[in-house]
Amino acid sequence: MERNRDQPDLSNNPRDAALAWFVRMESGDADAADRRAFHAWLARDPAHRREYDRLAGLWGDLDRVADPRKDRRAVTTRRRFLAFGAVGGAAACAAALGGVVVLTGWPGDLKTGIGERRTVALDDGSVLTLDADSALSVEFTARERHVRLTGGRAHFVTAPDPDRPFVVTCANGRVTTANASFVVHRCLDSVVVAVEAGTTSLATGTEPPLSVTAGQSRSYGPDGPGPLLSQGVAVENAWRHGRLVFQGQPLDAVIADLNRYHPSRIVLWDRPLAGLRFDGSVDISRPDAALNAILRTLPLRTLRPVPGLIIIRSV
Repeated sequence: MERNRDQPDLSNNPRDAALAWFVRMESGDADAADRRAFHAWLARDPAHRREYDRLAGLWGDLDRVADPRKDRRAVTTRRRFLAFGAVGGAAACAAALGGVVVLTGWPGDLKTGIGERRTVALDDGSVLTLDADSALSVEFTARERHVRLTGGRAHFVTAPDPDRPFVVTCANGRVTTANASFVVHRCLDSVVVAVEAGTTSLATGTEPPLSVTAGQSRSYGPDGPGPLLSQGVAVENAWRHGRLVFQGQPLDAVIADLNRYHPSRIVLWDRPLAGLRFDGSVDISRPDAALNAILRTLPLRTLRPVPGLIIIRSV
């Protein structure tokens, strides 16, 4: 008696059925019954073979895949931003950026798309740069300047205001400063705060506030703050210089960062793959090459069943 298992969707749409069969046959889990049913489906209609061959043609060595953003390079160049050094004043940084959008008295939401970064000068003289596929909201009151990061990553250069602290909230944490340059990064299961210049105060849940100063970084999550780190600032700022840097990061976190730049959605087929660790630096202007660099160091292969979707599975 053959075991009971889910069968691919054999809808009236040959393309949908071909996708379901392609995923099943490339999964490594197909058994003899699957193979018999698959060959019977192929023989049933010439359209089935055409659609399946079309999908199979999408499989290939990533080294041969042209960078899909090549035709958009001019657009990407126009979106590049100056990297800030030590903070000599947010107003000076805003002036140096020249083409930065100035939002006077602006409340509300700011979002970026896949591969898009955006720099905004606020009406208090502070400057923020939003990483790709990120989102935040801004609300200034008479008592504080409040930014809520709801996804992705952002770099902040705050202008001094003795009457209104600058506050960034993300998940269960609150970063407060009078004048600093820092990054807040919302990861899969944690948030990282990395300070370039100045001093910030990090409060999480009911824990007492902790100081994070220039050259330091600290992560926090549902269980509270992690240890103070002295090497995370450069890593968390690398995206502003066109790179993503990973130091022993789990694969699911690496893919989450790369997904903000890659034109295709990348997903992990096998849950255990999430825990694989990756060390390296990749060029975010060439997202397919960046993915290939990751794959070269780990026992992985890709499945591209349809345009716009990349499945990573074990070899």
